[in-house]
This record gives sequence, structure tokens and C-alpha cells, in this order.
Amino acid sequence: MKVSLKTKTFVMIFILTTVLCVASIVGTNIALTNIIRQQFIDKAESVTNVMANLMDKAAAASVRDEVMRIYNATDEKDKVSNEEWGSPEHEAYVNRYSAILEMQEFISLQKWMRTVQDEGNFACIYLVAMDTEKGRTIYVVDASYDDEMCMPGSYDPFTENDYKLIDNPSEIPLDIVETEEYGWTMALGKPVRDMNGDIIAYFCADFSMTEITKIKNHYLLIIAAVLVGLALLTGILGVLAVNHFVVKPVKILSAASVEYCREDDKDQHHKFKELNIRTKDEIGDLASSMVQMENDINDHVATLIKTANELIESREKEAELRKAANIDALTHVKNKRALFSEEERLDRAIREGKANFAVAMIDMNNLKTINDTYGHEKGDEAIMDLCNAICSTFKRSPVFRTGGDEFVVVLEGHDLEQKDELIVRFRETAAQEEAKKPWRNMSAALGCQVYDRQRHNHFADVYKEADADMYRNKAAMKGGRK
Repeated sequence: MKVSLKTKTFVMIFILTTVLCVASIVGTNIALTNIIRQQFIDKAESVTNVMANLMDKAAAASVRDEVMRIYNATDEKDKVSNEEWGSPEHEAYVNRYSAILEMQEFISLQKWMRTVQDEGNFACIYLVAMDTEKGRTIYVVDASYDDEMCMPGSYDPFTENDYKLIDNPSEIPLDIVETEEYGWTMALGKPVRDMNGDIIAYFCADFSMTEITKIKNHYLLIIAAVLVGLALLTGILGVLAVNHFVVKPVKILSAASVEYCREDDKDQHHKFKELNIRTKDEIGDLASSMVQMENDINDHVATLIKTANELIESREKEAELRKAANIDALTHVKNKRALFSEEERLDRAIREGKANFAVAMIDMNNLKTINDTYGHEKGDEAIMDLCNAICSTFKRSPVFRTGGDEFVVVLEGHDLEQKDELIVRFRETAAQEEAKKPWRNMSAALGCQVYDRQRHNHFADVYKEADADMYRNKAAMKGGRK
């Protein structure tokens, strides 16, 4: 069958334009995918680094230690991974960690992480530890809500990317996946390190890429329709139009993407804005969308950094108030409220079988006489002298002022071993001070009791016996003066 040159030319041009159209669409898709991917990677790494550095590392270490303590104490046969989520066995396993939900450090960390997650529009953020020997990712704190939250101690088997930790334990590999439930999601983690540079845990964040992928696909469809229409209607002119309106802008965007990735990591980028692509077609719309996306990401990072700075400032103010609330205004030693915290610490040590301490009770004699005779100002001076003597004697032990002239000392370690010598030294110091001004007479009764696991179940038991010993000493001192 005879075919006209016109037809052949048209068919040839059509085939060429079709191939060019397909190539352009594929190239555009690859370029946009790389641009979006690299922008998300750059910004995600920047944001994740900031969050990992701003996290309360002491709280993270405390919660991590408690999770791993329970995890290591649990038999392997009783451990159930999240692959069996919702089963009775899984519920029984994660209930072992329920007390962690009441830890102040856990509550504080989860509140901070949820604030960051909600303000930053993350898909999810969480803190994990790694068991490289068993190939498990163990959840420490999850910022998810309600039934979506992974309990502390729950774990997932390593993914293929997670096994790279064996070769490089300081990094969690970046992973971009598409799932039915969450769409396109990028998962990224960074190690949280202590002051010595040791890894405490890994701060992980999931970024949703679904919306931007939909936008990209939308514009790809528009571009495809335009290019096919130009191929059918204009032939060679269509080829030129494709070259001018599609290939060239795509190359510009691709080149911008390469340069964008080569730039040093900064808080903000303006690479696409500098291109100034203003073609009045879908490519121009796409370029505008990329500029808008760039601006949105910049605003997103600025908002996150601002929120993080506000959280730091709030935490610093809270720490200052907490410190002031535990210090006695006159002597600047710890007060009765601080003793309650010490009592909780020592009761916990008693329950864990790690307690080894003594309690010394010290009460000044004749404070009322000093106040009545010389005035309360001199009485305060006498209290300060007594406090200085206590602190200079028991240098390695915390001192608490629990009343007007009452002090408590908790002896551990070196001071516990040298207890008798230190008590003698204190009494000698007090005796030497008696020769000074009358209101500086530091006569004081002292009682001491060492913790005995056979007789004492709580700190309060030791405290009461030390108090009783002090009153016996005070009675003996009064009897001696008579």
C-alpha cells in the first residue's frame, strides 16, 4: 500500500514527538522525584539533628536504662514483638513496662516530643534503643497517641536497612517506603549522645511525602496531556515547543537540584527562587510550586527551631525554680523538701537491695536562750556557725536544714566509712567554738543510725532511730551540765 510522504513525515514526526514526550515525562518525573527526595532528606536531617541535640539527654538516659533493665531481666521466651500486636502474650509482655509511664522523665520527654510532633507536622517521632545482637529495635518513648502508641519495651525485628547498624552503629539508615496505610513516608533517625559522645538512644522521625507526591503526579499528568496534544496538532512545532517549554525547564530544575544538593547545610535555601522560572504553563506552575515548597520548608524549619528554643528556655526556668525550692534561704544548704527527694532515692535503693547509708541528726542546744538574750539576729548567726561546722566536717555528704536549729546529714561512701571519726571531729569543733562570743556557742546534740537491712524497711525507720539517738545525747548533755 502506497503511503504518502506527508503521512510518513507526520507518522515519523508523531513517533519522534511521542518518544520525546515520553522521554520528557520520564525525565521530569525523575528530576522532580530527586528534587523532592533530596529536599526532604536535607531538611529532615537538619531537623532531626536539631531535635536530637535539643533533647533532654539525662531524661532520655534514665528512661532508656529503665527500659533496658526490664528488657534484659525478661526471659527470651516471654518477649513478644510488635508483629503479634494485640495478642494476650504481647499485652502481658508490654505490661511489664507500665510503671515507666509514670516516670517523670518519661512524661516530660513524651510531652516535649508530642509538642515537637504536633507543631512540626511529623507523621510520627519516637526514641528507640537497639539490640544489635538479637536484631531488634526497642521503643523507649513514642509520641503517638492512644492505641497507636508503642509501649516502652515493645520492639520490632530489624528491617534490612537496620542491619547496617552492625557496620556503622552511630547512624540509622534513611528509608523511604510506600505503604497502604501511610502512603509515601521517609523514616530517618539520628543518635542522641551524652556529654562523652556515647550513644544514649536514637531519635527517629517519620516524614509524610504523600501530599507532595500527589502534587508531583498531578503536574506530570498535565504535562503529559499538553505534550501529547502538541504532538498531534503541531508536529515539528510541537517538538520545538516540547524542547522549549518542557525539556529546557526540566534541565534547569534538574541542574538546580544538583546545585541545591551541593550547597552547605543551612537553615534556609533559596535555590529554586533564584531560577526565576516564569513560563506561563504547567512547567511554570510546577516551578512556582517548587518555590512555594522551598518557602514552606524554610518556614517549617524556622518554626521548629523557634519552638525548640522556647522549650529550652522554659526548661531552664523550670530548673532554676526547682533548684531554688530545694535550698534553705538562711544557710543555703538543702531544705526539708529536698530531704523528701533524698528519702525517695534511698527508699528505692532499699527496695533494690543497694542501700548503704547512715543518718546523722544534729540539734543545736540553747537556741531559744540565745534568741531571748541576744536577739534573733545573733540566733541566726549561731545557726550559720553550726551549719558551717557541719558542712566542713561532713564534706562529702548532703546536709539538710529541716527546722530552725535542726540539721540532717546523709552519710554514704567515704563519710560512712569514716563516720565515727567525723562525729568525734564535729564534737571537737563544737567544743572549740564554745570559747567564742556567747551567741556563737555551738553546743549541739548529735545522733546517728546506720541502715540495717534486717531491721529497717524504709528510710523513715533509720531517720526515727537517729532522731531518738540525738534526743538521748541531748538529755545526756543536759545531765552533764547539771
